[in-house]
Amino acid sequence: MDTPTQALLGAVVGQACFSRKLGRRALWWGALGGAIPDFDVISIAFTGPWGEFLYHRGPTHALWFGPVVGSLLGYAVWKGYARKNAGGTGEPGGTDENGFPHPGDRSVLGAWIGLFVLTFLSQPLLDVFTTYGTQLFSPFWNKRFALNAVPIIDPVYSLILIAALAIWARTRPERRVQVGRKAAVVALVLSTAYLLYGLWLNERAGEEVRRQLAAEGITDARVQVYPTIFQVYLRRVVVRVEDEVLVGGLTMWRPGPISWRRFTVSDHPMVAKLSETREGRIFEWFAAGEIASRVIELNSGYVVEFDDIRYGFFEEPEHGLWGIRAVFDPEGNLRGKVVRFDRDFAVGLETFLDLWRATFGLLPDVPRLGLHEGLRGQGTNSERAMTSQES
Repeated sequence: MDTPTQALLGAVVGQACFSRKLGRRALWWGALGGAIPDFDVISIAFTGPWGEFLYHRGPTHALWFGPVVGSLLGYAVWKGYARKNAGGTGEPGGTDENGFPHPGDRSVLGAWIGLFVLTFLSQPLLDVFTTYGTQLFSPFWNKRFALNAVPIIDPVYSLILIAALAIWARTRPERRVQVGRKAAVVALVLSTAYLLYGLWLNERAGEEVRRQLAAEGITDARVQVYPTIFQVYLRRVVVRVEDEVLVGGLTMWRPGPISWRRFTVSDHPMVAKLSETREGRIFEWFAAGEIASRVIELNSGYVVEFDDIRYGFFEEPEHGLWGIRAVFDPEGNLRGKVVRFDRDFAVGLETFLDLWRATFGLLPDVPRLGLHEGLRGQGTNSERAMTSQES
């Protein structure tokens, strides 16, 4: 999820598990621990635009990172406080101005280590519920794990965590730890249940899509379902049938017939040329194979584009939010470098209102043309550019 939400989760983990020994320091340091793994985006400054694909949610989000680096950082923070303790010995017996053990006291060393281990681990365990993908075993295995349960930005999840922190802040100091810990535990239970609810919704959405396809006589389709943004109900559905891709929206608030938009999968030889480049392989790996390719034929050669269609708007199904582009000469030789780009969608208030309406069942009317009939009656590959059409 977004870094602010990860910081909130780290603060609530600290509040629930370590505030008895560390007081409010557990919240502030917990927030930092929850955010630190996302600092891997700094790698972009050294590795260029491909670094985000390769290293974001990579080693710092691996399951070993928390126990190893978290333990080291926890010890370092404790040691820093211990130097300020009487004589710098860190021996038991000291307390701070609020009556908690001194943060450099030897008795709280385990709390510091536990705080950073758990908050570091909270990052990948939360991120794996999104679509972006998390390399849980990097750098030993680069497989990306994604459960497609919740969007990358989900205000409901964040508000659950904020509520626990607000209770801590508004409770009288003498009861703050007792009440705050209970509130944090409840928030962690509710937020985890929310993630599992999103996962259940995604499974149900997949079942509903397959049911609708089967009613049209289509049983050999590959079906993928992804969360959209800001809430868990509206899902983006990507279906591959033979040489066609169908994209539609399905709300699990009130499921109904899906209004499909389709485009044809290009088999132009220049698509293979881009796939064979290092950048093409990276992008296909990053997008988990959910690629839409398009070839634009020019007098001077070809422009080839790949889109990540896990994310995008229903009106332009063949376009994702980002992609890569390459130019080839007429003989198929690469000109210049493969570049990545972000699609320039006109996103405004009306876009979000449309998503809100779609979430609560106000999706476009489904055309009368049967899905099965539409699939079998159309669908030739385009060598110039893929175009989308409404079913």
